[in-house]
Amino acid sequence: MPADARSDDDLMLLARANVPAAFSALVARHQRRALRVAGRQLGPGAITAADVVQNTFIDIYRALPRYQPRGRFGSYLFRILLNQCRIAQRAARIEARHRQRTDTALAVAPPHESAVLARERERDTEAALARLGAKLRDVVVLRYTGELSYDEIAATLEIPTGTVKRRLFDAMKKLRTLMEPT
Repeated sequence: MPADARSDDDLMLLARANVPAAFSALVARHQRRALRVAGRQLGPGAITAADVVQNTFIDIYRALPRYQPRGRFGSYLFRILLNQCRIAQRAARIEARHRQRTDTALAVAPPHESAVLARERERDTEAALARLGAKLRDVVVLRYTGELSYDEIAATLEIPTGTVKRRLFDAMKKLRTLMEPT
């Protein structure tokens, strides 16, 4: 049976049995969505989403002997990904403090006007997203960047679906307030 037709749990069990193509198929299946979620969660900066996603898959690979197939691999993956994002953000804050002390600012040539406006809008969105609490930000990122359903988000965060909906509502309301021109 081709790897595309197998479930995530089947691929994890095959990877545990040292079938190298199985884990590669899992990575290929989930990498793009994980990169989008990590990119949105981390925002612009020194931390690259690719590094965080790579660390996530390394953690999953190391956990192969302990993995319990329950049909919830997506939740398992995104829980590890969110934890890796938090670790990377803490490391970035520490690095930023050190960089601030050395004050190494780089001069950049002014880019094209429309690109500037697009980047400014993206920066505003990222700043507003960063001002949300972790609980609200996680739900927004998983929903709109990771394209997870309410049930998948609930399973990932281990909270009821109703709580996911409420947090998403609260987050969107707060984002609208934060992004309104003053």
